[in-house]
Amino acid sequence: MIKIVLVSDNHFNSAVLKYILYKEQDADMYLHCGDSEMTMKELLPFVSVKGNNDYDYEMPRQRFFDVLGHRILMLHGDPYVSSISDRGLIEKAKKEKADVVFYGHTHRYDDHTSEGIRMINPGSCNMNRDMTPPSYAKITIDERYIDVRRIDIDIDAYMK
Repeated sequence: MIKIVLVSDNHFNSAVLKYILYKEQDADMYLHCGDSEMTMKELLPFVSVKGNNDYDYEMPRQRFFDVLGHRILMLHGDPYVSSISDRGLIEKAKKEKADVVFYGHTHRYDDHTSEGIRMINPGSCNMNRDMTPPSYAKITIDERYIDVRRIDIDIDAYMK
């Protein structure tokens, strides 16, 4: 079993990442779907992709992970997703032979399956656009199942 902490769109808010690391010390992987506005070194131990607001040119636009029989594509989301359609994500996943996509960009939590592809967006760990609390995802993968949990962030807790 593999435990993944998935975040996105903290937009230079490093305090929230430190809070998440403190809360989730037992994860096997820490992944970031972009728009950190930080360097790869500043993000460690998070492994990140480049978002449309990132400036670290060494950061890749996409990454792949093979986890217990699943091929995971991680990208920021632009230009593949919009507020009204995930068609671009589906086509990109099919092209890359991925059965799971981790993405950000929309600042909205999402976990759904379309055309056999599981699409997971942790929302923004800084500010969601749908008026819900900032969030991240805790994902557990085993050979048979992918369990995804939305974790809402208590802003007052990490600001102390």
